[in-house]
Amino acid sequence: MKVNPVLQAHGLSVHHAGKAVLHDFDLDLMPGELLVLVGPNGSGKSSALRALAGVQALSAGHVQLQQRAFQHWPAPQRAQTLAYLPQDFRSQWDLQVQELLDLGARRNAARVGQPVSAQLIESLDIGHLLQRRLSQLSGGERARAGIGWALAADSPILLADEPTAALDITHQLNLLSYLRSRLAHCAQLLVLHDLGLAMRFADRIAVLADGRLLGHGSPQVVRETGWLEQAFGLEFAWHGSAHGLYPIPLG
Repeated sequence: MKVNPVLQAHGLSVHHAGKAVLHDFDLDLMPGELLVLVGPNGSGKSSALRALAGVQALSAGHVQLQQRAFQHWPAPQRAQTLAYLPQDFRSQWDLQVQELLDLGARRNAARVGQPVSAQLIESLDIGHLLQRRLSQLSGGERARAGIGWALAADSPILLADEPTAALDITHQLNLLSYLRSRLAHCAQLLVLHDLGLAMRFADRIAVLADGRLLGHGSPQVVRETGWLEQAFGLEFAWHGSAHGLYPIPLG
């Protein structure tokens, strides 16, 4: 039985200030998959994610959400189906964390009036922050609250740009473990800079460099192809463990 992608990029190109930052980008996100984009700074990862979320103007190409052209989705239905967490998430109001979570949950009409998942609150370690305002939080605490906002609607698709960047290692591992626990009902596309975390948690990794997709595949395939070496201009030694492969940059 054929399984269709939940999100598809077809020949996406993006220009900023007349400069091409993403070239002819094709990628599918499959149901139940955790797909990670990796690559150097400026390689086009954030542009690709914004394009897939429908918040980035395209120079060429198109996006399909659940086999339907993106522009044919009414905005409320699209917001309920796809959650997008930008790298620089900011709330325009100084809300309490509980209010922020409730606001996120309202993107899904079925969740209006329902309490936010206790498992989500526990996994993000934000239970003790619920009555505090965003301005009273540390950077890592605000990041966890923002992740909670994105996940509160329980959307079937999540796009998140560097969700672990401001988190300490304990919260990084807790978050990624929690995201994997949701794969049965939520396909996920993440941008990560930590190659070790990408190798450990991703089902598939896509490698970008200079605005182009070098390739995508399982962590083992990424190791064998040399895409990381090509993208970063470094040699890597590889350490294997019960948790998977870990690339060590050699310079």
